Amino acid sequence: MTGRAAAEAAPLSIVTDLKELTMFARRHFLAGAAAALAARQGHAAGFPERSLRLVVSSAPGASLDTLARILSPALAIRLGQPVVVENQGGANGLLAAQQVARADPDGHTLLLTGDAIVLASLAQPQAGIGFETAFAPVTQAVRAAQILVTHPAAPFRDIAGYVAAVKARPGALNIGLPAQGGIAQVVHELLGRQLGGLKVEYVSYRGGGPAIADLLARSIDALVITLPAITEHVRQGSILPLAVSTAARDPALPDVPSLAETVAPGFDVDSWQGVLAPARTPAAVVDRLHAAIAAALAEPAVAERLTGLGFAITALGPEAFRARARAVSEALAPVVRALGV
Repeated sequence: MTGRAAAEAAPLSIVTDLKELTMFARRHFLAGAAAALAARQGHAAGFPERSLRLVVSSAPGASLDTLARILSPALAIRLGQPVVVENQGGANGLLAAQQVARADPDGHTLLLTGDAIVLASLAQPQAGIGFETAFAPVTQAVRAAQILVTHPAAPFRDIAGYVAAVKARPGALNIGLPAQGGIAQVVHELLGRQLGGLKVEYVSYRGGGPAIADLLARSIDALVITLPAITEHVRQGSILPLAVSTAARDPALPDVPSLAETVAPGFDVDSWQGVLAPARTPAAVVDRLHAAIAAALAEPAVAERLTGLGFAITALGPEAFRARARAVSEALAPVVRALGV
């Protein structure tokens, strides 16, 4: 064939080759996609292979610990392996975060924590344990109000009396916090900002349990804490509730007013708690974990116990969880840095 003839024939040959190439590429793409899907399913097919370690970023007795103790038996049934709860309080949850961030990313070591991990990284970034870089979000399990409480023998009986007492003696009252720089402190600081200042002496603890013990012993004047940690004490009358941080009252304690309806119109802040895995945990394993956690949370006995304490079940998946944490970070970043908590 002459060069001209070859050139004239080339377009048809190219079109034919393109069709064959397209069919070849499509076959290989489909084969690759099928292989990728099989690999993804394979990662989860044998998971879990052994017991799971659920590291809780608080001391026993806190709301995180309560969530872990209620959730873990139902989760173990769903996964077919024991779920061992391990409390690692301290440093606003950063000790627990460090342990899990460094664990093998195979889904067998998980972190149960709250928005403190986001707030801590805003106040003092720590290399290697940031929410966005060190972890794979699995499930935002619940959300809950913060609540301001005191001892029944306190001289103030309601939130208005508390505000008056703080303003009458700036810096004199000792206010307990489950952790320094956590959502409890942010709530109190935001309240103070709205009310023109509430100067108190903060006392930080390694979780809600020790803080509650000190309030019961009257070693502190008041306490801001996640509502489910204190619900039963309120019902028993051993602790006096003043107000919740959400706009509406909580169904678990319907007689307790909100800050919004009393001293701080428009006030509305809640908190979240959820499960994280180390970064690079296979997506299929994360999906398997989320499905098991969501199913466990949906079990009537589990849901009834959690909502009865004041938890609102959310069971958000990985991407929705990431978006929620990012939104909290963006909303509170200017506040946390300006307040210096």
